[in-house]
Amino acid sequence: MFTCNDHEGYWPVPTASVIIAENEKEAREMLREQLSEKGLNKVDFTLVEVNTSVKQVITLSDGEY
Repeated sequence: MFTCNDHEGYWPVPTASVIIAENEKEAREMLREQLSEKGLNKVDFTLVEVNTSVKQVITLSDGEY
C-alpha cells in the first residue's frame, strides 16, 4: 500500500490517493494511468509506502497549509 498527496488535481487544493500494488513501480504506473484517464498528467509525484503490519493512522491532508 502506498499513499500520495502531491499529485495534480482538478482544483488548486491538496489532493491525495491510496494505491494498493505489489511494489512502488506498479503503484506509480497505476496512479499515472488513473490520473491520465482523468486528464491529469503530472509525471512527478511522491509515493510513501505504508507498513500494513503496524497499527497506525496516516493523515493525508488536514487542511494545514
